[in-house]
Amino acid sequence: MRGLLWLLRKYNYILVFIFLETVAIILLSNHNLYQHSILVNANREITGNLYESIEGAREYLNLRQNNEILVRENARLRNRLERLENSIPDSLSMDFTTGNYFYTPAKIVHSTHFKQFNYLTINKGRKQGVTRDMAVIGEEGIVGIVLESSANFATVLPVINRDFRLSAKIRKSDFTGILQWEGASHLVANLNEIPYHAEPAIGDTIVTSGYSAVFPEGLFVGTIREFALEEGNFYRIYVDLGTDFQRLFYVNVINNFYRKEQVELENNRE
Repeated sequence: MRGLLWLLRKYNYILVFIFLETVAIILLSNHNLYQHSILVNANREITGNLYESIEGAREYLNLRQNNEILVRENARLRNRLERLENSIPDSLSMDFTTGNYFYTPAKIVHSTHFKQFNYLTINKGRKQGVTRDMAVIGEEGIVGIVLESSANFATVLPVINRDFRLSAKIRKSDFTGILQWEGASHLVANLNEIPYHAEPAIGDTIVTSGYSAVFPEGLFVGTIREFALEEGNFYRIYVDLGTDFQRLFYVNVINNFYRKEQVELENNRE
């Protein structure tokens, strides 16, 4: 109470001035239509900006929840498309095993971006059907491969890890090479072993080749940033990755139901 009285004594002139100014503005606006309209419009402008700020804050707070809903919906649509492509009736459970692939949405709970050997951790594991060597993708492109999984979590070897390798191709010509990351930028990777007669161009789309039991064919990887012909008549191609790992929060894990059978068959031929 003493503090309040001290403030009133210290700032009494300012408070009286503000009070009188407010009374004067109210009286002026009530007896003059022009000033009244200006005051009303100013009030609407201030109120509108305030509501807009509040709504923006509310949308920001709900953004993560909305993203989770979108990721789940995208996984559901991917699974439905997989059923349609394999002529599987919609009436069947989503836990079908007669299609080629099943998509499981997951959230990234830990990640690194600026190391030479980066890793991601997602909140899905063996209990949710996530196991080693499953492909991981985001909404803008491929992400990596599941390295290990526990009951409810899994670690992912991302594209931006120097141990990562992927068979990828130029979509327009089907020439295939090896995609790898050399540690310079989390936005750029290299596509090697593309022969000189492939005739790449800046902006060409790079996709997965399908030459593995991990990634389906045709998943978006990125676009050609630049390229140069090196010794041995092979191109060194720099690829702008579709996935920005600094802005990546949600992913889908792809389970290839025929991966084990394919790998066992290939191993028997070696």
